[in-house]
Amino acid sequence: MKKKILCLVLSAVMLILGCCIPAAALELLPEEEIVLTAEEVAEGPYATPYEDSRFLAYGEYVLHFRVKEAVNPVGQIMMIHGFALSGYCWENLAAILVENGYTCVLVDLPGYGYSTRETTKTERIARTQLVYTLMTYLSDDPWIVAGHSMGGFFAQGIMQEYPDSVSALLLYGTSGNEGIGNGMKNIITFAPVVTIMGAVMELFVKIDFIFNMALRMGLNDNDYYAGYDVAKIKDPLSIKGTGMGALYCATDVPATDFQGLRLCGKPIFYCNGTLDSVISKDACVKFAAHLPSDAVCVDIEGGGHMFIENMAEEVAAYTLAFLK
Repeated sequence: MKKKILCLVLSAVMLILGCCIPAAALELLPEEEIVLTAEEVAEGPYATPYEDSRFLAYGEYVLHFRVKEAVNPVGQIMMIHGFALSGYCWENLAAILVENGYTCVLVDLPGYGYSTRETTKTERIARTQLVYTLMTYLSDDPWIVAGHSMGGFFAQGIMQEYPDSVSALLLYGTSGNEGIGNGMKNIITFAPVVTIMGAVMELFVKIDFIFNMALRMGLNDNDYYAGYDVAKIKDPLSIKGTGMGALYCATDVPATDFQGLRLCGKPIFYCNGTLDSVISKDACVKFAAHLPSDAVCVDIEGGGHMFIENMAEEVAAYTLAFLK
């Protein structure tokens, strides 16, 4: 019983801190297109997160993304991470997909990774619009859009809003989203509430015991966890304003159009871990029932919520079989 209660608590923490058309080679953003203010560069995180980091400025936002380009690309995949994570969570899976001809773009949503941290004064732009802007900036061809956890909600939203730019959906460790009511949305975007709750969320990251237990639970793989570079997750979560960004993300997640999803006419791959402690089995079954009859649904035996990382080879094998 105690263990079950602990799992439920850690699941809540995880949710607070974290829940094929051929294309030509992508052209990377030229150096002069990397638009950053002197203050942002001076802060550090935006300057040198990765050797292959790229930044796209749009409105008041700066999106951080990385392009993993295939030598002879047969398709292109936009990869959207989940709550509390960043584009880094896709590295293992992307590496295998790139070897098999799929150029992968790992984007950080606002509030996460090394993208813009919002404030109550930011002129907000929907994340679906931001990712769509990046997609159309990089290529005129339709994209395979992949989403993990919360990123799956945004992937569905992009398909709903911009169907001509999506050739297929890859959904991992996610489900359908019923949407958030306006009352709750007004509460968690009220400036004093955002300030207090944002600070509390950022405090969780600094408590090693809670953070490490949440990460262990997400991976569900002690051997993999033992060699995990925790800094890749913890460093961006420690950037000032991440807590506030997490709240804003919760209010921007699009509600799933279940009927539209069933009738979308797009190939859909739906993959989940059997031991996912964040997305329940019931939620998966309910969501799968709304998918088109030709959707491919796969369970990864023993996979936790972050199975796309530690079980990337198995996930890639199913994904490639679907794409081909």
